[in-house]
Amino acid sequence: MTDKVIENIFSKASPLLSIVDNYEERNEQNQMAQVVYKALKNKEHLLVEAGTGVGKTLAYLLPAALWIKETGKKVLISTYTKILQNQIIHKDIPILREILRFTQNEKNEEISCAVIFGQDNYVCRRRLESTVNYGLFDTPYEFSQIGVLQTWLNEGGSGIIPEFPFMLGRAQEKICRDGDMCKYQKCPFYIDCYYFKARNQWLKADLLVTNHFLFFANVETEYLILPKFDAVVFDEAHRIEEVASKYFGLEVSNYGLHRMLNAIYNPNAKTGIVAHLEIPDSQKRAISDICLEAHDMTEMIFSQFNEYIPRQNTKIRIKKPLTVENRLNDIFIRLTHELLAIQPEHLDEDLELELKNRLKRLEAYRNSISQFLEVGDKNSVYWIEKTLPQTRKNPITYLNSALIDISELFQKKVVEKIPSVILTSATLTAGKDFTFLQNRLGLRKAETLYLSSPFNYKEQAIFVIPTNLPLPNEEATFYPSCAETIDKILTYTNGRALVLFTSFDSLNKTYELVDKTKFPFLIQGQAPIFDLLDNFKKDISSVLFATQSFWQGIDVPGESLSCLIIVRLPFDVPDDPRLEGICEKLREKQMEPFTTYQLPNAVLRFRQGFGRLIRNKLDRGVVCVLDKRIVTKDYGKQFIYSLPKNLPLAFSVEAIKEFFATD
Repeated sequence: MTDKVIENIFSKASPLLSIVDNYEERNEQNQMAQVVYKALKNKEHLLVEAGTGVGKTLAYLLPAALWIKETGKKVLISTYTKILQNQIIHKDIPILREILRFTQNEKNEEISCAVIFGQDNYVCRRRLESTVNYGLFDTPYEFSQIGVLQTWLNEGGSGIIPEFPFMLGRAQEKICRDGDMCKYQKCPFYIDCYYFKARNQWLKADLLVTNHFLFFANVETEYLILPKFDAVVFDEAHRIEEVASKYFGLEVSNYGLHRMLNAIYNPNAKTGIVAHLEIPDSQKRAISDICLEAHDMTEMIFSQFNEYIPRQNTKIRIKKPLTVENRLNDIFIRLTHELLAIQPEHLDEDLELELKNRLKRLEAYRNSISQFLEVGDKNSVYWIEKTLPQTRKNPITYLNSALIDISELFQKKVVEKIPSVILTSATLTAGKDFTFLQNRLGLRKAETLYLSSPFNYKEQAIFVIPTNLPLPNEEATFYPSCAETIDKILTYTNGRALVLFTSFDSLNKTYELVDKTKFPFLIQGQAPIFDLLDNFKKDISSVLFATQSFWQGIDVPGESLSCLIIVRLPFDVPDDPRLEGICEKLREKQMEPFTTYQLPNAVLRFRQGFGRLIRNKLDRGVVCVLDKRIVTKDYGKQFIYSLPKNLPLAFSVEAIKEFFATD
């Protein structure tokens, strides 16, 4: 019966016609909804690749809602970003509710939904008040931002920090909810607490929407953070491995250590929690001396780490314990003892909780540094990274680790514990085959469904591969040729182009050589991502040079993005530490890393980049790949095979001129 309901909803006579502007029947959307419902009903695991335009969000929300109504079960939706979380709640859920009103008995209760953010995304009113009263600010900018936040809350703001219209930056950690500092029912703000009001909604809701990072935080605590649920749908599921590998790793920087110590006590500025305690001068001097010693030792130890990494913006993998004496460990222990020795009479309740927060962070840093120096986990890769942010004069050195293989963790902690695990994305396959992702996630026993995009790529797009360029490894000639070719393409497209690079190095080398007099150029790294996208959409003649995060997740429908230029095939940098670790593991299993990991991973990323071009049925545009390995190397066939059927192919940029001449 339910399958008929789903079929009717996604039919030509669908109620969506009166709910969604320009709704069109899509057989792929109906197919996906049917298999999602079947997986939920039969407690099956499922992978669905739904190409751009299928309408996958409604195709999993509707069957989930119908299954909830039939069974009284609870479903969790996990997305990659908070932006997508809000889109589901504020755009897609209202549409879902309208559909259900058309198809369900009016007496039935409406599906209840709630969006879940991590606790640090909620303003703690008690901490906010304490921060203001005690002046726990590092900079005047923080003070001004807190003032704007207070005004927002007084005018009815939600108390959910991602919904605050300005960036709080580092001030967020001083005013957000922290479970270790919470007074629960004893808090004077408990009744009106933003976090507990939200949590009450989570417990009552049928459909929960969270993000991958918080999902794995829930996994780490044996499912104690989120309300219990009976099935999970991972949207943007191709990002699961990336999120899990980072979540269960570590990151420590010299910059972070200095900030943490200053939050305890900054002797020079007389700021930090200790500055506000009415403790004996001798005790304050003792803490001050230890903090100064810790600052000096941080610089000394990180100067030793820097000896392993000769230049900025590079990563060096660490394979065995370093000959770095961790003298910070003893200093942190002494600082901890000194802080614990502060007598209760010198603390009011709020400052006591803030002090506990600083002690918790101190312990976390101490443990992370020890773990990094041990290099002890065989399923982790460790590396040192040095970067120079544009907003800073001095580089920051990071100590990092990440999991190499998450398949066993995902299998045991997720697949075996949740009756129905459903993964969906526009890109889950390499060569229309799910094997790569299934192996990476340990999800071998699962149903699969591949749904191509319903867009008419034969009429809407053209794929161009100019074969007269040098190979990418011939850098002396490749980048000048790329710049010359990009200049020519932009004259044919009147700007309107997104140019994707695989590294900032290749981006900068090309940008130096292109003609910058004809069109406005926007460069990733020179402004926040959201500002770049906003300017790119507003100025349709602009050209955006980007890397990394712009390969996926951005949505620029319409004329502003009429041309997508991919400079190099998106293989991982060969000396990337995590890639090295993955390749070593594969060789241990007698598997060839290039064909079993590097190539399928590059194909997935390539498809994600390709997907930035056509975002709706009215879009028209060109994808141009400047890396001729796609036709000269045998493996290039896998990239081409992964593209939509009937996509016209050309080998000269002159085809771009002809394509736009038909506009």
